[in-house]
Amino acid sequence: MTGLRFVVVADSHIRFPDDDVETYPSNSLMVARNEFVVDVCNRIGPAFVVHLGDIVHPLPVEDAHEAAVQLAAGVYDRLEMPIHFVAGNHDIGDKPNAYVAVPPVAEENYGVFERFWGEPYKSFDSGDLHFTLIDTPVLNSGFQRELDQRAWLEADLAKASAAGRRIFMFTHYPPFIREANENVHYDNLAEPARSRLLQLIEQHQVEAVFSGHVHNFLYNHLGRTEFYVLPSTGFTRPDYSELAAVLPDSENGRDDPAKLGFFVIDVLADGHRVTPIRTNGATGEAASLPVSLATSLDSQWQSPVGVTLRHAWMSDIDFPTAGLDEFTRKTVRNDATLPALWEARVNDLRIPIGDAATPEARDRLRHLAGRGARFTLVSVGVPDEPTLGIISQLDGAATRWEIATPVGSFAQIAAALATIGDKVDLPVAVGPITPIGSSDEAVHHFVSTGFDPQDDPLVDEWAGFDTARSVRELVFRVAPEAGISGSVESAHRAATEAGYSAVVLIDLPRSSESTTFEDDRALADRVAEAVGAALAHREAAIFLDSFMDHDRSYYPRHGLIDRHHNPRPGLVRLIEESSRGWITAGN
Repeated sequence: MTGLRFVVVADSHIRFPDDDVETYPSNSLMVARNEFVVDVCNRIGPAFVVHLGDIVHPLPVEDAHEAAVQLAAGVYDRLEMPIHFVAGNHDIGDKPNAYVAVPPVAEENYGVFERFWGEPYKSFDSGDLHFTLIDTPVLNSGFQRELDQRAWLEADLAKASAAGRRIFMFTHYPPFIREANENVHYDNLAEPARSRLLQLIEQHQVEAVFSGHVHNFLYNHLGRTEFYVLPSTGFTRPDYSELAAVLPDSENGRDDPAKLGFFVIDVLADGHRVTPIRTNGATGEAASLPVSLATSLDSQWQSPVGVTLRHAWMSDIDFPTAGLDEFTRKTVRNDATLPALWEARVNDLRIPIGDAATPEARDRLRHLAGRGARFTLVSVGVPDEPTLGIISQLDGAATRWEIATPVGSFAQIAAALATIGDKVDLPVAVGPITPIGSSDEAVHHFVSTGFDPQDDPLVDEWAGFDTARSVRELVFRVAPEAGISGSVESAHRAATEAGYSAVVLIDLPRSSESTTFEDDRALADRVAEAVGAALAHREAAIFLDSFMDHDRSYYPRHGLIDRHHNPRPGLVRLIEESSRGWITAGN
């Protein structure tokens, strides 16, 4: 059933506004923030909503639990479409875990949940789609209800897959957050329940699993199944501030409004589309979203520009042994860049070739490429054996190989490419390595890459060596002080006259080597100009450099997202100009 749209929310943690505000002042906002989410859902009008659990904050053993549940029921009664609830650890008790002091799941905790929210596990169909909600806190408990659920789940998935239905699953605890065989910690399922569940997911080819609990975005895949961990609609988990390379903001990272939000899921003929909706912790009827719903939900537009990802964007972070994981080290891949790329629909990503150095990394790139990402891999100088080894094993993980070329090595690189050209199933682009700085400086420590769009004699020099025409594209650089529209036009003309296509790297504004550029309005204006140039020259590949703030080292400057991975005005402008320009251009 294509065309179905549903919403997934997680971890609302509704509590009374005067509850524990001395510790965390944002606790007073849980009701209002979730009322805003309900209002936005009503504006979206999905077929239904799924809540992934931790509906309320007070635990079942606390006196305030049932009153908080009644409060939450009043919030969700305002929804104009059906809502289905998954049981979270704050709703029925934690998963069995001897290493935390919180009371585990207990039979007596289910009464309130079932009275207000219904069965803790269930399923339903919509056309040829099947939706399965399971109770994860009970797993590994040994309770009869765990055994009953296991038998039910096996039969439920078998029936759905036998009928040819596409299956979507919803859980509170993620089965895993980094890899299927990771160590047990607070944020995943323990064995043997984890392996049992993953075996069923694989056996019945579940299309997607949506989980909560972590209060931060994570994305994995295993076989044909995509695993999403959703942000919270209420607050962020402060331990996940470890993913940022800067000190946490408000409440030691527990109140990071830009990370709050939910997902809109559109089921397509082939797969599904996830649209992240940031709420920014908004409250009240007069509040607005950072990006309009009309823009976010319009599937017709894409960003016509790509970005250079200078910072690590899929690296593993080992969390300290503290807090909720006192005795074990939890490894988390830092996926925090992905939501910004997805909401801006930036598909063209320029990364160093080292990001594809391992089989696991290439598998990740291939999977993201299957979702629409197009990776440009950048290497330096005459290709050596390790570089050629990576290139030979890409198998669809990239769409372009860019070589940053020392000016004195044009002949060697052209000769090398002529030799290996028939072995490289990938378009090749080259650009000269050039210094950054004023022409009167005696020494240049810093370099970039790209031909000058304005009558660069190096273009003809390169073309003279590339007699085998092993290269398809030339890389041009538009310096921060240069105008974009004219530069892109000149780059396109220069490349075409030399027999190539153009790749254009547009530097975002910077000040000096030691002064931080912080003018977000000027940066956003440059982004808008770049989008306009890209729409006018669709034959050129255009990249903004770079995506994230440089807040240390040389030439510090703002980017489209900050070091917390949260949007700056430049990202919002990119979204606005891309959507508006795409429609205006008649695409």
